[in-house]
Amino acid sequence: MLLGVWLLAVYASKDPNNPPTGKTGAPGETTCSQNGCHSGGNFTGTVSISGIPDTVVPNQSYTITLTNESNASRAGFEMTCLDAALVMSGTFTAPAGSGVSIGSGAAGRKYPRQSSPKNISSGVASWSFTWTAPASAAENKATFYFVSLCANGNGQKSGDNVLQATKTVVLQTPTSSVDEHPTVEVKLYPTVLEGGMLFIDAPSHLSGILSIYNASGQRVFEQPVFGNTSVPLDQLKKGWYLAQVTLGERVFTQKIMVN
Repeated sequence: MLLGVWLLAVYASKDPNNPPTGKTGAPGETTCSQNGCHSGGNFTGTVSISGIPDTVVPNQSYTITLTNESNASRAGFEMTCLDAALVMSGTFTAPAGSGVSIGSGAAGRKYPRQSSPKNISSGVASWSFTWTAPASAAENKATFYFVSLCANGNGQKSGDNVLQATKTVVLQTPTSSVDEHPTVEVKLYPTVLEGGMLFIDAPSHLSGILSIYNASGQRVFEQPVFGNTSVPLDQLKKGWYLAQVTLGERVFTQKIMVN
C-alpha cells in the first residue's frame, strides 16, 4: 500500500505527465494552469497545428502535427475537437510509437495527449496523430481546442505555464448534380417522316444535341439544335430510327420512321 501511494505521488508530480482529460480550454473546460495544477511559469512561445486545411472533406483522414515552439525545457499537450453545438467532432487515432494517447472525457469528448513529456530541442517539440473528419457537423464547422504545457523540467508542478490556441475548419458540403432545366419539354415529330423532315420544338434560348440511332444502335447522324428546329433526314435509308435530343441533364427520345 505504501508503495502504491509513493508511485501515485511520483507520477502526480511529474512535469508534465500524461495529463487528465478536460484541460484544453474548450467551452466548459479549464487548463492545467487555470486549475492550479501547473503554475508560476513565464515561458513564452506558441502552440500550433499543421496538416489540417481550412476546409476539410467529410470522412477523410488527416495527419495533424501539434508543435510547441517556446523557450521552455519540456512540453506536453492536450487537444479536443468540437462542432458548433459543442459536440465531439470527428475521431482521433494515435499511431503506434507516436507518444500520443487518446483519453475519454465528459459528454463523449476525446482527447489526444502526450503519453509522456518531450524535451524541447532547438526550441521545438511536436507530436503527430490522425483526425478523421465527421460525415456532418453542426453549422458545418469544427473547432480544435488545444494547449501545450511549457515546463522547466524540475520534476514538479511549479514554474510552468500553458500555451493555448484554437483552429476552426469548415466541413465541405457535397455538390449535387442539378438539372438546369427541370421544367423544359422538347417535342420531336412526326413519328413518320414524310419528305424526310424532323421537327423539334424547344425553348428558343436553349441549345442541345440531336442524335439519330439506327435499329442496331449505331449513331448515324448528329447536329446541334437551337430552339424550334427543322432537320432534314432524307439522306437516311428507309426504316426505323431513334431520335434523341440531349439538353443539359435531360434526354428526350422519339422513335421515328423514314419513308
